[in-house]
Amino acid sequence: MKYITSCFFILISALILLVIPAMLHASASGGTVTSGKQSETPQATTSPGLALTYRNIGIGLGDVQLVQGLRLNYRDRQLKQVDGINITMHRPDDNINSRIRGWAIGLPLTGGGNMYGVSTALLGITATETLRGIQLAGIGMGAGGTIRGIQLAGLGIGAGGTIRGIQLAGIGMGTGDSIKGIQLAGFGLGAGGSIDGITLTGLGIGSGGHIRGLTFAGLGFGASGPVSGINIAGFGFGAGGPVKGVNLAGLGFGSSGSIHGLNITGLGMGASGSITGISFALMGIGAGHNITGLSISGIGMGAGNQIRGLSLSGIGTGAGNHIRGLHVAGIGFGTQNMTGATVSLLSLGSGTAMGLFIAPLRFKMEQEGSLHGVSISAYNHIAGTQHGLTVGLFNYSGNLRGVQIGILNYAGNNRSGLRLLPLVNANL
Repeated sequence: MKYITSCFFILISALILLVIPAMLHASASGGTVTSGKQSETPQATTSPGLALTYRNIGIGLGDVQLVQGLRLNYRDRQLKQVDGINITMHRPDDNINSRIRGWAIGLPLTGGGNMYGVSTALLGITATETLRGIQLAGIGMGAGGTIRGIQLAGLGIGAGGTIRGIQLAGIGMGTGDSIKGIQLAGFGLGAGGSIDGITLTGLGIGSGGHIRGLTFAGLGFGASGPVSGINIAGFGFGAGGPVKGVNLAGLGFGSSGSIHGLNITGLGMGASGSITGISFALMGIGAGHNITGLSISGIGMGAGNQIRGLSLSGIGTGAGNHIRGLHVAGIGFGTQNMTGATVSLLSLGSGTAMGLFIAPLRFKMEQEGSLHGVSISAYNHIAGTQHGLTVGLFNYSGNLRGVQIGILNYAGNNRSGLRLLPLVNANL
């Protein structure tokens, strides 16, 4: 019995070795070599190749159209479907509409219309429509439609449709649609649509939509839409919409919308909307609307409307409308209205100041402004109305409704002889 089995395998092997060269040559040149009887379902037209099959089950040598089993060919031109193992040497015709389910092997290239299962190639894998499953290519792979599953390419991965799953490319990855899942590219990654998931590249990332998830780029990344999640860029990143989450950039980042969360940059950050959360910049922070939360900048910060919360700046802080909370600036503050407590060398307001204000050099309120609270400064200059207490070397009030303590104190609304007084002046 063992002798009969060995002879059978030797016979089959010899047949394959003798017929394969002729089949591959016929397939490449477009000739016709056929053998066997094709099954009635599914239908197959005459094709160059040898079908050692029964009802399409068996071995196909050359460009056999329908095989369930093992198929070997040089280049697929007329393939319709393989369920099993398909081994090729060259990429298929560009207009092929085949379906491969199982294991596609490229020595060195393979491809098809829609490929499902496992695909491995020494050089490359191409699909006119879909790649789905596990694909491994020494150089690269591409699909005219979607790529889904686990894909690894030595150089690059490209798709006309979406890319979903786990993808690793030695150099880069790109799609005309969206990317979802876990993606790692040695240099860069780009999507015409959105990017969702964990994305890491050595240089940069670009998205025509939003970026959401964990994003890391050695240099920087950009999105035409919002950015959310944990975002880290070696130099900087930009978003066409809001930025939310934990954002870290070596130099800086910007948003055409708002910024929310924990934001840290080596130089600065800016938003055309509001900045909310914990923000740290070695140089500056700027917002077109509000800055809210804990904000620290090495040089300065500014907001088109309000700054609220706790802020610390090395030089100055300014807001177009209001500063609220506890704020410390190395040199000065400038705004219309101030509420809370501020500490700086200089402080300037044109509206209402309510709270405690400490300015060692000068505290100034314009004529239309007023103070409600306590101001401590070498020179308190309140051209408008003072409600409360000022302490300094020289205190000036155009309209006093409180107490002044200093070497000289001037109250413009007191009676003649009581306007300029030493030590203490009051109008209660």
